[in-house]
Amino acid sequence: MSDHVLVKLLSTLTVRVHAFAFCEIQSGWRLRKQGIADALLVHYVLSGTGTIVVGDQEPVAFGPNSMVIPPRGVPHSLGFAGAMHTVTARDALRVLPDGLVALTAGDGSRDILVACGAISASYAGALGLFDRLQGALIEDLSGNDRLRHAFAFMIEELVQPGLGTQEVTSALMRQCLAILLRVHLKERGTSSPIFAALRDPRLMRAVAAVLDAPGASHTVDSLAALCGMSRSAFAERFSAIFGEGPIEYLHRVRLRLAAQLLTTSPMPVKVIAASVGYTSRSYFSHAFKAAYGVDPSAYRGRCADAAKAIEPGSNATFDSAQDVTGED
Repeated sequence: MSDHVLVKLLSTLTVRVHAFAFCEIQSGWRLRKQGIADALLVHYVLSGTGTIVVGDQEPVAFGPNSMVIPPRGVPHSLGFAGAMHTVTARDALRVLPDGLVALTAGDGSRDILVACGAISASYAGALGLFDRLQGALIEDLSGNDRLRHAFAFMIEELVQPGLGTQEVTSALMRQCLAILLRVHLKERGTSSPIFAALRDPRLMRAVAAVLDAPGASHTVDSLAALCGMSRSAFAERFSAIFGEGPIEYLHRVRLRLAAQLLTTSPMPVKVIAASVGYTSRSYFSHAFKAAYGVDPSAYRGRCADAAKAIEPGSNATFDSAQDVTGED
């Protein structure tokens, strides 16, 4: 994959934080989680060493300054090898007065301290990242100065939580995940299990064309021709690999670019719509609202009011304990 296509792919990355918690695990204990069907649990190991067990797979070791990402929706446990005690996330959960959620395995000793988030990540609103993971992905990030400092900052926030700790730590988690993806794809390319969908070089020609010129008049026929495939073979292969058709993917890329322009450019909505390939403002507004929950003007207003980009469906607070534990 060329660096040019890589940059384009990463520029469309969307990260949405659904919840935030921290896990404190005493030596000799394990914490068991069910997983969440529609979100990814990401574990930031701030201190301590242990293992993760996914389903009936063999334990995999992790250390401090690591990110541990199990497959979405799959039961898993974190803690010490050979532990004599196991507690479920539901039984371990306690809500602190400042609003933080703690999952405590043991007596509260922080022999392992992990910041946990439930994150939905995709680029261009399509291509579910990590959907093809079969086992836990573990990345040692201790060699990255930016991430190491972010982890240290998270520890400080958890040791002395205060007003805004949840928001600050969630923002750090988003930054860490984005940097991880950049590092991971740069180092491993399409050999990475995260980006398995990008391994077909023929389809990458179509993806590159869409990312290079999302506002162009792409059709299934024109994209198939770029890939040297018949229309039917291209559409079938694209849907099988990406989980949606090429035109649906095109629309998601266009809407993601439009969302970026709405927050970074003073251009009128009609001009933005035309620049990303929509000749009808009303159709663009309808499609945008379907993807982002609000129309383009309201989205721009909300982002201006909040002084930050608001991702579609974003929610940095807990709706219930189920968000964190993955249990009903």
